[in-house]
Order: sequence, then structure tokens, then C-alpha cells
Amino acid sequence: MSNDIVLELVDIRRRFPGFEMGPLSLKLRPGRIYGLLGPNGAGKTTLLDLVALQLKPTAGALRAGGTPLRWGSRDWKARLTYVREVVPFYDELTVAETLRLASRLYDRWDPALAARLADTLELPPDRRVGRLSKGTKVKLGIASALAHHADLLLLDEPTAGLDPTVRAGVQAVVRDLVVEHPHLCVVLSSHIFEDVEETASDILILRNGRFAFQATAEVLRASKLYRTAAADAVGPSPDLLARWTRKETAWLLVLGDSALDADLRQRSDHVEDNPASLLAAVYHGAGHTRGDNR
Repeated sequence: MSNDIVLELVDIRRRFPGFEMGPLSLKLRPGRIYGLLGPNGAGKTTLLDLVALQLKPTAGALRAGGTPLRWGSRDWKARLTYVREVVPFYDELTVAETLRLASRLYDRWDPALAARLADTLELPPDRRVGRLSKGTKVKLGIASALAHHADLLLLDEPTAGLDPTVRAGVQAVVRDLVVEHPHLCVVLSSHIFEDVEETASDILILRNGRFAFQATAEVLRASKLYRTAAADAVGPSPDLLARWTRKETAWLLVLGDSALDADLRQRSDHVEDNPASLLAAVYHGAGHTRGDNR
């Protein structure tokens, strides 16, 4: 594995009757949490299934360490863990029995790390999985992921249906574990803006099978949003992160404290907007009608 890339997606496509995913290109790096947002049907789960080699791409390549991954690669599957919204554990087993079963499935299982994670995540060893809350099941999935030294953790709607307190706890677990295990890369698929805002270091918005927006959370937080009736008055610029039009109003997402930001502040035909959630504003705008995204 390259020191700075866990996995690279190169023009990945997947075709279904009436829907096509891609082409998508992306580099997943260690120590990062990628927040994947998108409406139902955008292709979020399809993308995770492709990364996990549970779906075969129609075209394009997945590369690890610069080498294309073979379909069904056992080595790659051993380096990731995929925690779905409905966690597929055996309800009749206890937490301790579930971890022992997992230890037989992974060559790189670390029993000492598994025990430490179970303690850190407050997993009750003697309780049957069927009696666990959804939040605790997600934590059990995370413990199973990290105990075999996974390089990539895929989380598909892990906090859906959880109350805010439990959601915040899961968010904190994910953030803390990436700090503690800097080799780890996480892709967090969610429809909850707060989860992504609180957790992600990188933002991916998927719409109609394509990325409508990609940026680091740091860049997004430093951005400014302008509304105008004259979007075409602003030409292409490296400071223009996204542009879209809705209901006869044009919106420009601009890198804060940039030359373009300074210029727009002086123009009467552009007004700065301050939404309660910049991420939500971009989500509802970028790629919805037309975008000029980088």
C-alpha cells in the first residue's frame, strides 16, 4: 500500500437498467474520514459495494498500492470492514462469542486489541447480540473492524434511527479511533448533515451516480456563499468551488479570503449569504440543476 493512498478509484462505472454510476475518480487517504452524502438512489451504497468488491465495476479500476485489484481479492477484503445499516451479526451469540468468531475469519486478528476495543467501547461481553441497541451493534462492528487492523472502514448509515446522544457517541468513537489509528481511512455514508459536519474531514456529495461536490471540510468551512441574478458575470476561477442555479437565483461557493471573494464583496450584484448550515446549502444546490464544481 502506498503510504499516502489506501485506495484509488479510477473512472469507476457501474451500469444497471435505468441507472449508471460514474465515472468516479477518488483517492482515499489514511487518517481521513470521508463523509458521503446523497439522496436515496444517488448510488451511495452502490459505491460502497464497489469499494468492498461486493459489486463488479462495469468499467474503470480500483487500485491499491498502484496495482489494480482483482475481482474477489481475498487480500483486499481482509483489509477492510463494511458495517451496514443493518449489522449482520448472529443474534443468538454473545458479544464475546461474536468477537471469537470474527477472530477465526481474519488472519491479522489481534486479540489484545479486540479486548481493549471492547472495553473502550463499553461492549457487554456476556450480552447476546439480539439484545443490543443499534448503536451498540455499530460499536461492535467497529471493534471487529479495527481488531483485525483494517485499513479501510466503510460505514453505511451507522447512526440512522439513533437518538442524538447515541449518535454523538458514535461520532466521537469514529473520530477518536482515526486519531489513535492513523493508518485507518473511514468512509461514512449518511443522510444526516450533522453527522458529516461533526465527523468528516472530507466531503463527498453524490447525486445521480456522480460526484456533485468534493472538498475538504476545512475548505468548506472557509468558503463563502454568494447569491446573484448574474452568475455568468463570474468566469472560471480556481477560487470558485461550485456554482448552481435554482428558482432563477444563482449561487456561487467561493474560497474565503481569496481574490474572487474580495472582488464579489465589492460588487452590488452579488450578496453574501449566511445559511445556518453551509453544508446543507451546498448539498441542496450543487449538482441539483447545474454545477461548476471542482
